[in-house]
Amino acid sequence: MIQHVVMFKMRAFNSKDEKLEILNTIKSALELLPSKIKQIKSFDVGINIIESDRAFDLVLISTFNSIEDLKIYSDNTEHQIVAKLIRTYSEKTFSVDCEK
Repeated sequence: MIQHVVMFKMRAFNSKDEKLEILNTIKSALELLPSKIKQIKSFDVGINIIESDRAFDLVLISTFNSIEDLKIYSDNTEHQIVAKLIRTYSEKTFSVDCEK
């Protein structure tokens, strides 16, 4: 089993409300992916609730049966559409892929 963890730091927004609206839009788009990509075994998306200098804004924790399934997910057109949306608003992205 492969666990795929991605953290997103968003760019500056005009207001907290605007930032939260964008984060919810991204979260909703991500949450649609399991119904479209059968290789996803689990998929959890969370918005950060405690502000700090070291905090990121959004996290994705997902699992796949294999590295090959993770690659299929990564290359999937539906995933690429959401990734493009995220890149529009993100400043930094960090990820970790590990065996569980």
